Amino acid sequence: MRIILPKLVCGCYAMTNGEKKMVEDLFDSGSFMQSLGGDAGLASELLEAYLEDSLVRAEELGRALDEGDAPAAAKAAHSLKGMSGVVRASRLVSMALEMEVASRDARLDQVRAMRPNLDETLHETLGLMLAFLQTLKQ
Repeated sequence: MRIILPKLVCGCYAMTNGEKKMVEDLFDSGSFMQSLGGDAGLASELLEAYLEDSLVRAEELGRALDEGDAPAAAKAAHSLKGMSGVVRASRLVSMALEMEVASRDARLDQVRAMRPNLDETLHETLGLMLAFLQTLKQ
């Protein structure tokens, strides 16, 4: 997946419908831009904030898990879920929701088991967003 993504983002690779859906699950740039009425300036601001804040929330989640603090883990997952929804990162929304619910139920072992997948998905999503941000600045 990581090898293909740069090709997908730059349009150098003809995507199948399945690949397009996979990328849209990570970051649906079309839906995101439509929600902003095509405002590239606002899109840039929101994406730049997300690129920074999502990493902070992921760190907060990790710290809460290390400390066994279920309410703090739920709060961090909830924040990540909300901000991911704004930028149309639906896979992260789903993952963060599942982590939020598990944290609220004090099932931190389940959340810890999900963490590597969240980190990988966040990394892939941020890569797509960075590439899209570059197209907005051209």
